[in-house]
Amino acid sequence: MPKESQFRLTDADPNITEDSKFGTGWRDSWKYQCPSHMRVILRKGDRFSLHAEDSVDAEYAAPDALVNIEVRDPSEQKKINIYGPANYLSSKEFQDVKKMAKLRLDVEVNVKPRDFIVMRTNDDTGMDSASVANSYARLLTTKVVELEGGKL
Repeated sequence: MPKESQFRLTDADPNITEDSKFGTGWRDSWKYQCPSHMRVILRKGDRFSLHAEDSVDAEYAAPDALVNIEVRDPSEQKKINIYGPANYLSSKEFQDVKKMAKLRLDVEVNVKPRDFIVMRTNDDTGMDSASVANSYARLLTTKVVELEGGKL
């Protein structure tokens, strides 16, 4: 029988891959692939925060730095935008949950096993592997885990 619980997805999750190439413009900074035994339910009001550093290891400062979050199918052809694009400054709160950015979804988004949640950044200064490693993100949402032999 599936069990629903709170889920804190962070850049340190073992199912996250970090973009290690230097680049400016939109980049997939972190890509989470949902394991085969669980799914994620994204709901209106789920919270998100991001601390991003650029290629000179300074926090994003440009007023036009952006973030967004997408859900993608396993082929990465079908994409659903679930957050943003939003100004980076509106996404950087970590300490006060009440001030963290909120997903503004009209309907729940069901992230199925093997689907991706992709946290994207856009800054003209660019990011490289060191700046992504010094950056971090957190998404507070819900997961459903399959318990012994059932179906999701």
